[in-house]
Amino acid sequence: MQLDLLENTTTSSYPLQGSLTSVETGQTPTKKKCTKCGEVKDISCFTKDPKAKYGTATQCKECYKKYFREHYKSSIKTRMKIYGRRILRKYGLTWETHTALVLRSGGRCDSCGSKFTGGHDTHIDHCHTTGAVRGLLCGGCNKAAGNLSDCPDKIFSLIKYIMETRYNPFLKSEDLHSSKRTT
Repeated sequence: MQLDLLENTTTSSYPLQGSLTSVETGQTPTKKKCTKCGEVKDISCFTKDPKAKYGTATQCKECYKKYFREHYKSSIKTRMKIYGRRILRKYGLTWETHTALVLRSGGRCDSCGSKFTGGHDTHIDHCHTTGAVRGLLCGGCNKAAGNLSDCPDKIFSLIKYIMETRYNPFLKSEDLHSSKRTT
């Protein structure tokens, strides 16, 4: 018995006359053969690809991860291409414009001035309403801006709160907790 990759059941190497494959019946197969490792795996082991036959990739997730990890690590050009495509798609920035942003910021956060240490702590700040890029932020400033919904009123309210509570020697944490309980 050989597993027919187009059917949900096992059949002999030559299907019986009159038997229908899943292609003919319009069913999606439950198993598929990986083109890289050659193993027959459950369809859930393959990533979704709307352009491919049956809507799944030809390589299983494990093989694709291995390939991508090796290929990504081996080539800085590949990493730059991937990052370049992502910033172009997500923010509409060309590589040249991104480089100009980095040079303009001097390797520092446009908000707090802290120095960027690597690639993952540099965030492209953009307006969520218009999509316009505003500058480069560190992770902390980017999260703060996002959590405050880029709303100046919320930002100023938070600044006012911090300034009032930070420098008030008479305000103690016990006072805060007791006032919350009595109201």
